[in-house]
Amino acid sequence: MEPKRGSPGVFSWDVWLRGAIIFLPAVLLTAGIVHVVYDHDLAMEHVLHEQAGTHLVDLQCEIIRSEFKAVHSDLVYLANQAMLIDFLSGGPTSKERLEGDYVDFSRYRGIYDQIRYLDATGQERVRVNWQESQAVSVPAGGLQSKANRYYFLATMRLKRGGVFISPLDLNIEHDKIEQPLKPVIRFATPVFDRRGNKKGILVLNYLGAGLIHKLSQVSGTFPGQSLLLNADGYYLRGATSEAEWGFMLGHQRTFAADFAEEWRRFATIRIGQFRTERGLFTFRTITPEDPFLGRPAAAVPQTPLVPQGTVIDPDAADPSLIVMSHIPAALPTSPSALLLRRLLLLSGVVLLLLFGLAWYLAYAGAQRRYQERQLADSEGRLRALSSQLITAQEDERRKLSRDLHDELGQIVTAITLDLQRAAQTAHEDKKNELIGRGLHEARLLLSGIQEISARIRPTILDDLGLKEAVQNLLSEFERHTGIMPRSKLEFDGQVLPPAVAENIYRILQEALTNVSKHSQAEEVAVELCVADRQVALAVRDKGKGFALEALDGKELGLLGMRERAELLGGTFAVTAAPGQGAAIDVTIPLGRGNKT
Repeated sequence: MEPKRGSPGVFSWDVWLRGAIIFLPAVLLTAGIVHVVYDHDLAMEHVLHEQAGTHLVDLQCEIIRSEFKAVHSDLVYLANQAMLIDFLSGGPTSKERLEGDYVDFSRYRGIYDQIRYLDATGQERVRVNWQESQAVSVPAGGLQSKANRYYFLATMRLKRGGVFISPLDLNIEHDKIEQPLKPVIRFATPVFDRRGNKKGILVLNYLGAGLIHKLSQVSGTFPGQSLLLNADGYYLRGATSEAEWGFMLGHQRTFAADFAEEWRRFATIRIGQFRTERGLFTFRTITPEDPFLGRPAAAVPQTPLVPQGTVIDPDAADPSLIVMSHIPAALPTSPSALLLRRLLLLSGVVLLLLFGLAWYLAYAGAQRRYQERQLADSEGRLRALSSQLITAQEDERRKLSRDLHDELGQIVTAITLDLQRAAQTAHEDKKNELIGRGLHEARLLLSGIQEISARIRPTILDDLGLKEAVQNLLSEFERHTGIMPRSKLEFDGQVLPPAVAENIYRILQEALTNVSKHSQAEEVAVELCVADRQVALAVRDKGKGFALEALDGKELGLLGMRERAELLGGTFAVTAAPGQGAAIDVTIPLGRGNKT
């Protein structure tokens, strides 16, 4: 909406200056609050991340310790089984019976890919495989020689009670990595007959996929990454599957390559937590002998990864595992990052509201004095309008009084005289003539009453509705003025409230009156549309027009039309220019306030 003539500009320098004086302190205060709240939340988040990382690493180490201890227990049980010792000593226990016992054991445990007995030459003598959730014994033709495999050579060097634990790697069959990839850890121990002669080794291939799955389960809600590395820094469980098992698949994706600075810090300590520019790292190196290395003495449980006294081959490959959690420095989904985004959004909304308020206060100050001047002018115009309305009402009453007295009064008098004379005459023909004249005069009386009633309120509005009343009004307008009306009437079937219909009719009636009096136009365009819960009326002519600036604001016709529209919650607009005609546009909503 354009400002009224003479009002202070919306974007004037004075308004902007006053608004800035109010707004800038609010900006500084809001920025300070956001900074303090975010820093406090970030510090709390760091503490929670440190606790979460420590808890996850401790929990995963406990899972590994528990799994290794259970496998060690199974290995010791099978290695000292009377049935195996009898078989190795040449007793009556058959190979088939031993295989059957291993099949039952494998089916019961469900965590071993292979249970094998290798003789002193490295040849497999008994082998039970876990295939498709079933334990099956391998026939003699499928048994292989493992004489050159590292775990056989390392285990054969051990004494009674020694246990070999291999690194977590991928299973190899017939000198090729088994597909799909099958992570395994080999637990092996030498076996002896009754006379103490070393007769080979017993090997349990533990399915590492089960261990990795358990580690994944407990890290499901961890906000960062959970990693598992071998002693050389290769990923056994990484952020992506493509980065895993590089030492066997031939690629060099290692933690040491991805995080060189952090890896160097791992070399000096085996357990700890530190933060770098790349995030928070929590780690623990877990070894077969002591998975709790680095804890305070009072906190270290007295149960190592395998029972105390177990001999681990010092020359074998390092089976140590590094359990690690990593929370990146800029975690996009972290609570602090989400809080910062929400704070920025909220502060933006608040600042926008404050900007609007500051501008409003500045603009309101500039408008106040202007409005005070306009209020005095408005009061004068309202007094003038009230005076004109009272005068118009008195004029209309005098006109109705004259019509009733001069026209209808004369007709009533004539009827009365004719009826009196008809009652007094005895001549039949004269009496009939006087009665006929009285009937004619009565019809004239009725016509006059109907005409005056129509002037006060056209009955066609009540009888046929607004559309027919408008059509009748336009026909009468053309007949009386000779100005051609071109109409476009669109009604969507809505029933108009009586107040709306009557006021639209009166506005159109007044507009056509103005056209006939002032426009000198040869035709007038009338558009009346009832749709989308509103009534729109437009009246346009191409007459001589007039200058809007020349209006003094006291034209009773325009004021009356505007008042009718605004009382119904509508809008009224006039456009005109000299030589270009004039137009009025009226819209009235069909809302709850226009039911009567």
